[in-house]
Amino acid sequence: MRPSRLLLSLLLAGALAGLSTAQADEPPRYAPLPLTPAQAQADVALLRQALETIHPGLYRYSGPAGIDAAFARLEQIATALATDLTLWRAVAEMLAAIHCDHTKPEASPAIEAWRTAHATHLPFRFTVVEGRMIVVSNDGQPGAPPAGAEITALNGMPVPRILDTLAAAVAYDGATTPSMATKLADDSDLMGDDVDEYWPAYYGFPDRWQVDWKRPGDTGLSRSDLAPLTFPAWRALAGPAAPFRTELHTGLTWRLRPRYAYLRIDTFVNYRNPVDAPALLSAFFKPLKAREVPRLVLDLRNNGGGSDDAVLALGSLLLARPYTWSHPPLLKSIRYGTLPDHMESWGDPRALFEPPTEAFRQTADGWWERKPVADDPDDDGFRRQVPSPIRYAGRLVVLAGPRNASGATRLLAQLKDKSDALIVGEDSGGSAEGPTAGHIFLLTLPNSHLKVRIPNAWNRTDLDRPAGGPGLGVAADLVVTPTVLDLASGTDRALAVALQAEPGPDAMPDAGALGAALAGGWSGTLDYRDYGTDRRVVLPTQMSATGGTSPGTVTTLAFTFDDGPGKTVQARETWSLDTARRAWCLTSGETSRCHRVVEFRAGPGPGDVTLVADGTGEENGEAVASRLILARRGDTLSFSTLTAPPGHPLLMRHAYWLNRVPST
Repeated sequence: MRPSRLLLSLLLAGALAGLSTAQADEPPRYAPLPLTPAQAQADVALLRQALETIHPGLYRYSGPAGIDAAFARLEQIATALATDLTLWRAVAEMLAAIHCDHTKPEASPAIEAWRTAHATHLPFRFTVVEGRMIVVSNDGQPGAPPAGAEITALNGMPVPRILDTLAAAVAYDGATTPSMATKLADDSDLMGDDVDEYWPAYYGFPDRWQVDWKRPGDTGLSRSDLAPLTFPAWRALAGPAAPFRTELHTGLTWRLRPRYAYLRIDTFVNYRNPVDAPALLSAFFKPLKAREVPRLVLDLRNNGGGSDDAVLALGSLLLARPYTWSHPPLLKSIRYGTLPDHMESWGDPRALFEPPTEAFRQTADGWWERKPVADDPDDDGFRRQVPSPIRYAGRLVVLAGPRNASGATRLLAQLKDKSDALIVGEDSGGSAEGPTAGHIFLLTLPNSHLKVRIPNAWNRTDLDRPAGGPGLGVAADLVVTPTVLDLASGTDRALAVALQAEPGPDAMPDAGALGAALAGGWSGTLDYRDYGTDRRVVLPTQMSATGGTSPGTVTTLAFTFDDGPGKTVQARETWSLDTARRAWCLTSGETSRCHRVVEFRAGPGPGDVTLVADGTGEENGEAVASRLILARRGDTLSFSTLTAPPGHPLLMRHAYWLNRVPST
């Protein structure tokens, strides 16, 4: 669904020709395509017509009022003088309001050609952990922030503001807002992660990257002036998850041990260079059955879905009884008027845009349910699937998280619905009940030349006991939260838990484990972002923790902050933990706030502990969600508070990084 090679070659040649005639001391700059109000309004009108005609999930999550409001904002922008960049931004935000991971804009051929001819990408890859942008790799430029460093500002703008702003353009399913952070850092569906993808639409194309960064515990910030990367150079960097645009046959990792087996599948995409999925997976499952390995850990954390043939093959190797993958898809319409003049997709255009009406059953509410075609392998998912003779019959534990979407999430839903599989990690992204997908129609807006992906069908997962609710993915049975400390040490706690996990509620350690982990003196830093500017402030900090003196009290913390020459600030806070109610309460003076514990886990080392809790709060008069993450690893202690208004990604509000002070 990309522009033709000839068109891209002509546009690329033009971009390079412009480069050769530019002044040697002046970097070339992209010239945005100006749009008159009439042109922009015509593009918006065509987009609205296409979405209202085709999209089966247009009102699924936001409702007519929400979508009307999103269109009103877009139409208001279209009435003013616009460019291809400003309209790209506005269209992306309107489409994001649909909350469909398969509905998003693509840059115009001119923008894509510019990005192909010029270096514009970040010179590092990153992940978002504890609401912070953490470097995963860099391109080796002198002064580049090393792996593990936190980026605090880019080109003079605080990272929290950047992430919160660009999140408005991120497409994700339903109410799975944690997926926003993962897509900002890693999205192989577009031309880079969503920060790189949408940066030009919000801030223009960068000539340089001025990067402010710090290592955990640093009392000051470092600044690096770095050259942007070309897209191929960016793709060569190691990312936070699977390599960019991995395919099924390149995205498999497995190992067999006497007591467990590990199978990692980073994608189900099997349409670019298709392979025989059952044969590929059988190469692992045959020896697995022969050796009678008692535990299989299936790692799907990086998997965003892909091809049904791969998912069906895996399902038959994991499920003990026959199952049906999906109900026949529902289409809102099968006739599109003049819209096909502006659309393309893979396959036969006539079969897509003018399918025979007898191939469908019209429902009472006027929708169209496609009838399965006998002996058509594309329709295997609508027919009963039989377990494979070499299916796995031992303890199945599945690693999941917010990167999951589409077919990966639907497989998680089937496993939770029809087996005793344990889901370990984080709640998934995607839609357990089924996404709007099917064929993706690529609509070209005639004046801006932006392209918009529009799914034509609602794929409905065939579940006996649907869990969760509309707009949700699949919930983890055992929550294991990524932390900055684990990232720094290369520790995979989720895998460690999966190797030991058993059915039943996730038992919490005794509250005394928390008091013992905190006891003593600690020295380090408090990082916080200013409530007004979002800029980073770092204060040298001392903390001492003493055992509680009243029933239920775990510890009392005394803080001393160095707030500049001659200025010292002191504070006290009492923590209590009610394991029966799974509540973590923090009291300072007359103010007390309690959060619901979602993870409280000892280890991996002696004295180590991880405590994560969710609650609510208020910032600048606005209600926010709040998450507390505390982790001790050896002699280092980290405690972060993350906050977010409704529908926004959780971002770090303040964080302590402390090292144990040796006792004298």
